[in-house]
Amino acid sequence: MARNGAWRAVVGFGAVSLAADMVYEGARSVSGPLLAGLGASAALVGLVTGAGEAMALVLRLVSGPLADRTGAYWPITIAGYGLTAVCVPLLAVTPHIGAAGLALACLLILAERTGKAIRSPAKTALLAEVARQVGRGRGFGVHKAMDELGAFAGPLLVAGLIAATASISPALAWLAVPGAAAMALLLWLRGRTPEPAADP
Repeated sequence: MARNGAWRAVVGFGAVSLAADMVYEGARSVSGPLLAGLGASAALVGLVTGAGEAMALVLRLVSGPLADRTGAYWPITIAGYGLTAVCVPLLAVTPHIGAAGLALACLLILAERTGKAIRSPAKTALLAEVARQVGRGRGFGVHKAMDELGAFAGPLLVAGLIAATASISPALAWLAVPGAAAMALLLWLRGRTPEPAADP
């Protein structure tokens, strides 16, 4: 891959992370109030959010070796981002389905964190492959800066939408927009990015 193409891929991966971070960090900023509004106790809110964070880390011990063994870096990355793009906007329906809303919200939060665990090792391997052409430190630095920009912008977007609508549901539904953008960018990148070889 030429240097200019490598930079486009690095920035592309950064844009994917920016958009996806807007989605899940936006949702995480209101997950506690959402669950509480659905009838969850403080203990349940802590249990669900804590279990989600643990899953996002521990399950990488499975998804990383799986990506290396199979070489399916792109399918695993796309599946992980897809879970985030789908699960977070679906949280918008949970206040409107009665008693089932709390159980569904808990499942969606855990599924979104599972998506994070699935995609992270495979995405990092793909990024390392393209960043090799521009300097891995420089490439990962640009990617991380864009990632953090999304983490900052997502909660701000959610806060603004809640202020405008006086409801959490529309804010969560609007997160489908950056989620769709992340998936579109990811699919565009797939045809333009080399894939690491599977481990022997």
